[in-house]
Amino acid sequence: MNLPEIFTMRMKEKLGKSYLDFIQTYNEDYHVSLSVNTLKISVDHFLEIFPYKLEPVPWTSDGFYYQPDNPVTKHPYYSAGLYYIQEPSAMSPVNALNPTPDDFCLDLCAAPGGKSMQISNLIGDRGLLVTNDINETRVKAILRNVEKFGLRNVLVLNESPDKIAKVIGNCFNSILVDAPCSGEGMFRKDPRAVKSWETYGPAECHNIQREIIDQLENLMSDDSKIVYSTCTFAETENEDQIAYLLNQTELFSQREIQLSGIAYDDENTKYMTHIWPHLQRGEGHFIGSLSGSTSHVKSREKYVDNEPPEIFKLFMDKHMKEPLVGHFVLEGERLILKPEYKVPTKGLRVVREGLLLGEIKKGRFTPSQALALYLKSENFTPILDLESQNFDTVKYLKGETIFVDVKTEGLHLVCTDGFPLGFAKLSSGTVKNMYPPSWRML
Repeated sequence: MNLPEIFTMRMKEKLGKSYLDFIQTYNEDYHVSLSVNTLKISVDHFLEIFPYKLEPVPWTSDGFYYQPDNPVTKHPYYSAGLYYIQEPSAMSPVNALNPTPDDFCLDLCAAPGGKSMQISNLIGDRGLLVTNDINETRVKAILRNVEKFGLRNVLVLNESPDKIAKVIGNCFNSILVDAPCSGEGMFRKDPRAVKSWETYGPAECHNIQREIIDQLENLMSDDSKIVYSTCTFAETENEDQIAYLLNQTELFSQREIQLSGIAYDDENTKYMTHIWPHLQRGEGHFIGSLSGSTSHVKSREKYVDNEPPEIFKLFMDKHMKEPLVGHFVLEGERLILKPEYKVPTKGLRVVREGLLLGEIKKGRFTPSQALALYLKSENFTPILDLESQNFDTVKYLKGETIFVDVKTEGLHLVCTDGFPLGFAKLSSGTVKNMYPPSWRML
């Protein structure tokens, strides 16, 4: 690989004797891994039913390496949202953050959403997760993953950090800043990152990162965990940014990183550490951990439960063994089940707040794909359960009509091995496919 000379000279000076081991990794294959969605399936159960060989990623309990030639994105379990494809090193920041159930969490630079999905696993879809990206195109990937993972207690924003700080304010006790960076750690995985680095390098990224982290004191609460991470090696984007936060105010202090499988060389690396491709099975990553505290804390407010529209009540009476409860809102024709907690959003670009249940048009309710993937098969009737190895399952995911020996009629929740995939209508054994075109397997 043709690496920039400025980069190689800097890394040689930084790494010393280990530089040759580091540079040799660019002649090796990168590692691929997946993260299990423990909201839908336990890790033990997933390991029992997943057909491909897996090896654990050491710094997380639900991440696993797989072989590059295994077609994991073509397996129906992927469409069911049982796992997410994620680079192994990228799993480390959320585990360093270690949010807990009922936390108010903020993933400030979240696209495409893998780290937000990890956060949702750790908080159990409780409390509140605000996941944001300033890029209008990239935020669509977050929304897709939120729906596939089956999340309710989430607010998806397409906004700048300063606007979020101004409108929502000091209420987050778990904050992740996976900052936009020069991407040096991704050179091996994506050679295009080298070209991007030449025009969008450490100096330019440093300024953008500084604008983001300047908002942290306006976002954190009185006892906050904060992780700042990048996929680059440049000190100006990493250690210098942590030092800046610690030196500018007494509101921040160092917080020890607890990650297995990562060697800590000295006292300082307990609070700031790297994943190096020549030492660990992953791409380059930096993690800096802080505690933050402010007296300007906003109180938490819950949504008040209310009754859903009558047409949706009839839908639940017919199909659901346990009805959904919470705060229901009609936004035009779309019916939304709001998160448990609410925060101010006036003036913010809200992509989604809560779970999209479906649409009400001309007195009829049509359930959404998001609802299908939020449901558990045991709470819905009737279901059409297709074996994951059955070719009809792939045909369904491609949007094709299939034929089954089933006597029940009307709306069904289509599942694979008991895990929901989407909806369909049955008539005399013919399955009228309702799988959304934009979701279909190619």
